Amino acid sequence: MAALAPNGGGAAWSGGGGGQPGVAFGRQKQSEWTGVRPRKSGRWAAEIRVPTTREKLWIGTFGSDRLAALAYDAAVFCFYGEDLPKTRRFNFPVAPRPDVPKILRGHLSVASVKSIAEYHARTVDALLPPVCDAAAALAAAAAAAGPPAGATTALYHGAPTAMADNNLVVASAVEDDQFSFDPDVIAGLMGLVPGEY
Repeated sequence: MAALAPNGGGAAWSGGGGGQPGVAFGRQKQSEWTGVRPRKSGRWAAEIRVPTTREKLWIGTFGSDRLAALAYDAAVFCFYGEDLPKTRRFNFPVAPRPDVPKILRGHLSVASVKSIAEYHARTVDALLPPVCDAAAALAAAAAAAGPPAGATTALYHGAPTAMADNNLVVASAVEDDQFSFDPDVIAGLMGLVPGEY
């Protein structure tokens, strides 16, 4: 399935009746998160089964799939605590959990779980870093940083390369495509102690 841009909250879409422009509803991006599904409006719904009755609890709709996943996690915590059965898992295992004592969790109504999950998801999402494309973020950070301190621009077969001082010492060029390197420098780059390799 082709990668599609993430949905924004409240975005107006046209075409196909689906949640994404020009994409039929059944063919749009499915969420990678457990308990989250796309809505025709382009928003994301969070749902969970109530453990005692197996009824589906609709937690709410959210502007992003991450927000819906956080709400699902909060509802899972309210029902099971930290000790999940094998059939359940958290979308964010290290994210903060709702501040609901163990003694109260067993007595929460379904409506209370829904409100706690909605509130907790919006609170935790505000604390997390924004979602972005990791490759694009790394490229932007590298471009903004520029070459490393002490780097010189050298040409290798006519192509520019940035080499920081003392990163690599070329001992001698045997042929145009073969080089020999100082073994102590290579050992240092690999984290080995010279003389113990």
